[in-house]
Amino acid sequence: MQSLPLLLLVVPILVLANEPPPPESTNVKLDKKTVLVLFGTRHGNRNPEKFVQTPDRNWGQEGELELTSIGKRQAYGLGQEIRKFIGKKFVDPNFLPSQAKFYSSSANRCQMTLQSALAGVYDPTKWADWNKRKLEHWSPVPYTTDDPMLRMYSVKGCVNSDKAWDPISKDTLPDLKELIAKNQALLNYMKEKDGRDASISNAADIADNIINMDFFNASYPDWLKNPTLAGHTAASIRAAFLAFAENHMNRCASYKPCRDMMGGLWANHIISSLEAAASGSSKTKLIGYASHTEVTLSTMIVLGIDKSELTTSAGFVVELRNNTTPAQVRLLQHDPAPVDKHVIYSAHLVSDLASKTDANGWMPLPALKEYVIRSAFSDWEAQCGLDKCKH
Repeated sequence: MQSLPLLLLVVPILVLANEPPPPESTNVKLDKKTVLVLFGTRHGNRNPEKFVQTPDRNWGQEGELELTSIGKRQAYGLGQEIRKFIGKKFVDPNFLPSQAKFYSSSANRCQMTLQSALAGVYDPTKWADWNKRKLEHWSPVPYTTDDPMLRMYSVKGCVNSDKAWDPISKDTLPDLKELIAKNQALLNYMKEKDGRDASISNAADIADNIINMDFFNASYPDWLKNPTLAGHTAASIRAAFLAFAENHMNRCASYKPCRDMMGGLWANHIISSLEAAASGSSKTKLIGYASHTEVTLSTMIVLGIDKSELTTSAGFVVELRNNTTPAQVRLLQHDPAPVDKHVIYSAHLVSDLASKTDANGWMPLPALKEYVIRSAFSDWEAQCGLDKCKH
C-alpha cells in the first residue's frame, strides 16, 4: 500500500498539539496475573458532516459521517495491537462468547470501527476458519448496540442530556462566546465562501474536511488554497480551522454536566464489570466498546485519566488482576500511530489517582471506584428524566 505523505501524517498530531505525545511503540506488557482486559475506543476516521464544495472531489464516497478506509485501517490496527498485548492464550484465537463481550453505539461509524477492530483481534483458525478461499483471516463476531451507554445524546426523550448539551450547542458558555468573538472574521469568511452559518460547529466541520483532504491528498477549494481573508495565508487559514477540530465534543467532556451525562453510565458498566471479575462471579476476560469522541473522552475523564482531546480510534485500556486483596486495576491509553499501527501505554492520571498507584501503575480497585462514583450512575432513565411509565 502506498505510504501516506508526511504532511498527512502530522495532521492528527497538530490537532492534539497540547497533549503529551504517545510513545513510538507499546511500552507496557500484560501482567501475568491479569484476569480481565477492557478497551474502549473512539470511532476511526470518518467523513465530515458536510463536504466542502470542490469541482472534482475524489474522497468521501462512503457518505457523510461514515467511516473511511483510513478509519477502518486505524481500527484494525487497534485490534491487532490489543491481540499483541493480551497474547495468544489470554483469550482463544477464535471468538468464544464465554470469554468476551463487545458493545457499540448504534452509529454506523462506531459499529464498523468495532467490526474492524475485532477483525484484528480474532484471526480464525481450525473450526472457525469457515471460508479459506476468500475470508481466511476473518469471521463475524457478535456485539451489542447500547446507546444509553455509548451514545446518550441520541437517546429519544433524554431531556437532561439535551439540557447538558444546550449551552455548548448554542455557544452560550463564556469561553465559547469569546472564541466566536475572537474568530468572527474567520467565521464570516467561511459563511461567505462556503455558505455555512458562522458557528463553532461549522468551523469544526471545515477542520474535518481539511483533515480528510490531507489524508486523501485531495485539492482544497480555492478559498482555502488561495485565501482572500486579510492577514491569512494558505498555511495560516488551515491552522486556524484545525484549531476548531472537535471543539464541541471536547468542551462537553470538560463541562461536568455534559461529561457526566455522556460518560457516567459507561464508567459504571466498567466498574461493575471489574467488580464481577474480582469477585469471580463473571468469567469474561475481554470486553470492548466503540463510541464517539465526547462519550469516550468523558468516560476517560470520569475514570481519572487526565486528558482533554482524543484523536480518531484512540481510547483506553483497563487491566484487572485478582491476586491481591483487594483486586488491583491499571489504566492505560491507546493511540493510532497514525493509521495502521497502534500503541498502548500508561495513562496520565489525575493526582487523586496517581498518588494511589505503584511504580507500574496499579491501584486498588476500591480506590478507582471511589473516584468514579462521583459521576457514575446505573439508572439511565432516571438520569435522563424519562417517565418510566411511558418507556
